[in-house]
Amino acid sequence: SSDREVETVVFTAVGDKAFCTGGNTAEYSAYYSKRPNEYGEYMDLFNAMVDGILNCKKPVICRVNGMRVAGGQEIGMATDLTISSDMAI
Repeated sequence: SSDREVETVVFTAVGDKAFCTGGNTAEYSAYYSKRPNEYGEYMDLFNAMVDGILNCKKPVICRVNGMRVAGGQEIGMATDLTISSDMAI
């Protein structure tokens, strides 16, 4: 964003268990295995989100209070900085 009022973007999660542990593999198996084109569209959306983080013209911070796995790790790696809670494992 080129909005001058926005100084920093912060990605965070709700709760104290995880930032993001990625997709629901049971759902992928049950639902998307029968719909490969729809899964491709889903992944296109996810990849566009990561590209949006990478192309953001403001500093992007990943605020972690728990696990950051799979898709969550990809999101975190696209940010400029990760800040972890003392309670994160």
